[in-house]
Amino acid sequence: MEMEDVLSGGPDRLPCRPPRWMIVAGAALVLIAALVVGIVAVGGDDSPEQAELPSPLSPSTFGLTPFPSPIEPGPDVSLAPGSDATVLPGRTPGLVITGVSPARGYTLNRLDLAAHSGPWTVTVRRQDGALARRGAVVTFPVPKLSLGRDVKVGDVTGYAREGEVVWPLAGAYARVRGDLPLAELLRIAAATTVVSGRPAVTAAPGLTVTSTGTARPSHVTEARYGADEVGEADALGHGLVFTQAAARCGGIEDQLYEADARPYGTVHGHPAVVTSALDGNGVLAWEPAPGVVAYVGYSGASLDKNALAALHRLAERTRILTPGQWQSTHPQELLEISE
Repeated sequence: MEMEDVLSGGPDRLPCRPPRWMIVAGAALVLIAALVVGIVAVGGDDSPEQAELPSPLSPSTFGLTPFPSPIEPGPDVSLAPGSDATVLPGRTPGLVITGVSPARGYTLNRLDLAAHSGPWTVTVRRQDGALARRGAVVTFPVPKLSLGRDVKVGDVTGYAREGEVVWPLAGAYARVRGDLPLAELLRIAAATTVVSGRPAVTAAPGLTVTSTGTARPSHVTEARYGADEVGEADALGHGLVFTQAAARCGGIEDQLYEADARPYGTVHGHPAVVTSALDGNGVLAWEPAPGVVAYVGYSGASLDKNALAALHRLAERTRILTPGQWQSTHPQELLEISE
């Protein structure tokens, strides 16, 4: 199927589609900041293995809305001395590519204030599991599965297809999706209950609940660059390169399972996966801390062996920022209107 072309001008010319985002500016920002200060705060208390490459894709629309004006120049936080900031539980870190300041691209906080009223998730893994590898994500509530074979989940009849099971629970439906054998998915499903409208899983021996949270991320930090700026235009085309991070959001890992993301080495020692089925033409994702998903992606050339290698080089150049470093990039605030 022919897909829309992406623009090739980097951060100054971003691809566009009918917007799902509202840009909050001026006086509205003051009101929004008062409501979301607890969400937008970053920090606080509380040799790759060879992947089987997917078929090259046609360029696809990344789906971002241009900012009304350029970001003010800021300090070169990507070159700041010291080790990565510690990622504290439940907090969303900033993530940048070293060697070029994100102030030369764009930085932003993407906020979804309705995320907590939507579906919730529980992430379950084997002892040797990692992001989207040897585990599963339970989501509740979800639509009933339209196609699948009948399976027994405790005393009720559920529906299964490759990599997922959907079954009736607490007057609605729940889903468990992962790369575990069907027998293990059914065992997780049978161990799932609903408490105050949210799923809870009693993990069986050999399995561990690693995080719980909303299905949609309530807060995503993002930095944008041109592929030329980061020195990877030959492999990635002359389009957009971006970094993103989200915390306590099982929905991203659920998407990675649905997309059949492939293992691709490690990033800073953490197992990584690659897929062409999320944003842009491809993303390389890893988990820098429990419950936190970070990834580097691009929109430009087709995803092939050279693009994969470039994504890995960029991922190894990333670093986590302290709250002060991230805020010094003057991130813009974007509100998502949840579906």
